[in-house]
Amino acid sequence: MNNLRGIYESIKDFGERHEMVNEVILVKSEDELQDQEFSYRTMVVMPLEANVSREQNTPVYYVDFGVVLLDKVPAENDEASINSVDENIFVIGQLQDHLQQEDYDVEFGAVDLGNESIDDYNITTAVADFTFTLSRKPYNRTINL
Repeated sequence: MNNLRGIYESIKDFGERHEMVNEVILVKSEDELQDQEFSYRTMVVMPLEANVSREQNTPVYYVDFGVVLLDKVPAENDEASINSVDENIFVIGQLQDHLQQEDYDVEFGAVDLGNESIDDYNITTAVADFTFTLSRKPYNRTINL
């Protein structure tokens, strides 16, 4: 589908069916992440912003999303941390492949990596932003005033 709901359903379907992802959560802002309980590996999806364009008489929407992968590994186990980071990057790469196979015009940015120590375990993160380009009707529509 060529709309926001279709994008979300495709991302959600990917996460729910992927064997390396335990849960998919949609949040509306980063503030919602503060009090959230996670199953590990969790994929968090967040709509970021949208732009409307008619440049060169090509009407499109640009819709930005962010995805965060969180995983939990034992503290002071460097091998587990490296494997977790590697797997997080792998899942984001497969998400990109999945969306392109679904015929979405999507462009991914850099993947930011993180590793935070909490008590007796580490949380590894991979954060990526991506932009969908969605077609609009090619003519000026009647405005409801």
